[in-house]
Amino acid sequence: MTFRHSEKVGDFLTAFFGRLDGQGVRYCVLHSYDSLPEYAPSDVDMAVASEDLRHAESAVFETADALGFRIVQKLYYDVPRCYFYIVSFRDDDGRPGFVQIDIMNDGPGIGRYLLKTEALLSRRRRFRCFWIPSVPMEACYLLIKKVIKKKLLPEHEQKLRDLLREDTHAVESLLVDVFGADNLSIIREIIDGGGAEEKGPLIRQLNRALFVRFSLLKPHRMLLKGAWFFRRVIKRIMSPTGLVVVLVSPDGGGKSTLAEMLLTRLRYAFRNTTRIHWRPYLLPPPRRLLSPLTWSEPEQPNYDPHGRPSDGKMSSVLRFSYYCADYILGYAPKVLWPKIRAHLIVMERYYYDFLIDTRRYRLNISQKLPWLVLRGIPGPDLLFLITAEPEVIHARKQEIGMDEIIRQLDVIQELSGKIPNAHVIRADQPLDQEVAQIEEIILGTLQRRLTRRTGL
Repeated sequence: MTFRHSEKVGDFLTAFFGRLDGQGVRYCVLHSYDSLPEYAPSDVDMAVASEDLRHAESAVFETADALGFRIVQKLYYDVPRCYFYIVSFRDDDGRPGFVQIDIMNDGPGIGRYLLKTEALLSRRRRFRCFWIPSVPMEACYLLIKKVIKKKLLPEHEQKLRDLLREDTHAVESLLVDVFGADNLSIIREIIDGGGAEEKGPLIRQLNRALFVRFSLLKPHRMLLKGAWFFRRVIKRIMSPTGLVVVLVSPDGGGKSTLAEMLLTRLRYAFRNTTRIHWRPYLLPPPRRLLSPLTWSEPEQPNYDPHGRPSDGKMSSVLRFSYYCADYILGYAPKVLWPKIRAHLIVMERYYYDFLIDTRRYRLNISQKLPWLVLRGIPGPDLLFLITAEPEVIHARKQEIGMDEIIRQLDVIQELSGKIPNAHVIRADQPLDQEVAQIEEIILGTLQRRLTRRTGL
């Protein structure tokens, strides 16, 4: 069951729309509303009047609170005031579910889809328990959105044909105002159907028309958009909405399985996901630098971590320094940038593996050195230390001996007491419970961060 099919999505949307109406909020759901409120095919895109933005945001939080849900994200995704709220709940099968509410307010009409919010709200219509745009405005918004995305699917063409039949004169008049009279015949040709190869050039032509009419011929619009865009960029850099998670355990702790499940089950709490193994890899493997002619593959998983002897001390120190440089230099482009872009970044092992097992990397260095350097290594938002009884871990993988597993578990226990954002997770419990425990910590962290930033 996906988050879009859950009955709890319908419960939330029904209550949310009722709360908006009760507070007199002027809004409309812009598209893909035919199955609402019971079924949401995607996020719910809404236009909200400027004076009602704060009330709409309060309605999101109040509805979630009344149903026992929680708000975990507020993403500032476009100018001037476009926010993406992500509501989290537990479905009947125990999996995390999400409702995504996209609230847009574009008074000056400088956002990606060009239309002013008041125009979208003008002559809005009632549909079931919520509001939708007027027929011509819905058709115009839908066509603008698909032309800008350069992707018009058959179902979008059918929807445009239906709207055009419903009020041909009003729809075509508005399309002429936006695209220009000389492009009306192109619009008709696109809507009437045809192959993707035939429509591609026509859609690109409409895209160019929008660029000329709303950018080149309106430089003041571009200046205003630039100012808002700069404000948005600064805000996103100062308050990233992604999350960096590190999983650490001995071999056999289940890091790979956990990483895969977290990235799948929490996908809709973020804009995207990123998975990193061990280090950022901004810097190439040392072997590639030393032997560029013979090197052909990236570093492979080590299935015999203690099978090869360690390097000499000088070589070990140089290689360890190289890896540290990668953690420091690679953090911004490989980790921080996805975090700013609202990714869930899940990393396995990371730098902490040097604290646990330098033999894996054939490093002949003092055990104190990784601890000293730790202070200069950018840390994650959450560190999950996966532990279990040594016998359980050894039964899963026999790559290292029992004594070594016990030693590594002792180091992991030491880490748990020294790193503030570390959480110990037992691997000797059912996998669903283990994953749910990590998910609760992640979602709770997101909720507390949002509450701290918004005050709601």
